[in-house]
Amino acid sequence: MKKTEDEEHPYLWDGSGEPDPEVVRLETLLEHLRHRGVPPAVPAQQPAPSRTTLVIAALSAAAAVLLVAAIGWYAAGSLSKGWTVHTIAGAPAVDGVKSRAGGGSSTARLRVGKWLETDAASRARIEMEGIGRVDVDPNTRLQAVEAGSREQRISLTRGIIRARIWAPPKLFFVNTPSATAVDLGCEYTLQVDAAGGGLIRVSLGWVSFEGNGRESLIPEGAVGRTRPGAGPGTPYYDDAPAGYGEALEMIDFGAPDDARRADAFDLVLSSARRRDALTLWHLLTRGTLSERERVYDRLAELVPPPAAATRDAVLQSHRDALDQWWDALGLESATWWKLWKTKLNR
Repeated sequence: MKKTEDEEHPYLWDGSGEPDPEVVRLETLLEHLRHRGVPPAVPAQQPAPSRTTLVIAALSAAAAVLLVAAIGWYAAGSLSKGWTVHTIAGAPAVDGVKSRAGGGSSTARLRVGKWLETDAASRARIEMEGIGRVDVDPNTRLQAVEAGSREQRISLTRGIIRARIWAPPKLFFVNTPSATAVDLGCEYTLQVDAAGGGLIRVSLGWVSFEGNGRESLIPEGAVGRTRPGAGPGTPYYDDAPAGYGEALEMIDFGAPDDARRADAFDLVLSSARRRDALTLWHLLTRGTLSERERVYDRLAELVPPPAAATRDAVLQSHRDALDQWWDALGLESATWWKLWKTKLNR
C-alpha cells in the first residue's frame, strides 16, 4: 500500500525519522528567522473560497512556476556563455588576448576551455552570476572547465586564487594537479606551486579536498596541503602547536621508512589539544596499523568515542563508526552538508 505524505516524510510533520539533508540545510540557513515566543492565535474558520478565487490562485501558482523556470533558463544560458573577467591591475590575458593595461573597468569573457593568465603585475576577478567570485593573484594560470547550471569548475595549474562562494554545496570545484577543492559554502585561498603541490586555507565555511582516494574535510581556520602522487594531506588549524605543519607534512608525504616519521607522530599526538581532534580523526584512516592504534588511544583521551566507535570498528575503517566519532567532535556546522552528501552517495 502506498505511504501517505506524513508516513513518507515524518520529519516534516512531527520531527521524527531521518531528515532530508536539503531540509536540514534550509533549517540551518533560516535559523535566525525562526519564531521564538507564543504561537499566534488561530483565526476563526473562514468561508470556503469561491471557484473564482481558486482559479485565480491556480493561475498565480502557474505564473510563479513559469517565472522560476524562466529565471533558471536565463541563468543556465548566461552561465553557458562563460564568466565575466574584470581587470583589477595590469593586463591579464584571456585566451591569449591581454586586457587594456591599467584599465580597472576592462572586462572580458572567460568561456569553457579558455585560459586566464596573469603576469607579475596583473590581477583579475572572475564573476560567476549567482555562484560567487574568484580573485586571481599575479603569476597565476587557470582554465575554465565547466560553466553549467549544475557544476562550475576551473583548473588551477599555478598561482593563487581567492574564492568566495555563496552557491549551494558541491556546485563549485577547483582542480589542481594533485587534488580537487570542493566548495561546501565557503571562502578560501588556494595556492599551487611550480611542482603541482597545493595549499588551501579556509577563512569561512568548509572545503572538501579530494584526490588519490583521500578526502580531507577542512573547516574555517584550518589549512590543508596536497602533493602530486599522494593527494590531500591531513588538515590542521592555523593555531596548531609549533611544528604541527612540518610533522604532518612528514607523515602525509614523507617516505614510510623515514626515521623522522616516528618523531613526527610523537609531536602530533603528544601536543594535540581538544581542538586538534579534527586532525587526529583524519589520521585514524592513514598510516600503519600501529600508528593508527596510537592515534585511536590519543583521540579517545581528548574525545571519548561513542559506543559504535569501538577500537576494532575504527581500526577496520567502518564508515558508521568513524562518522559517529566525527559527530562527537562537536563540529555541528558541518551536519547539514554531511547529511546532504550521504544522500548523494546512496
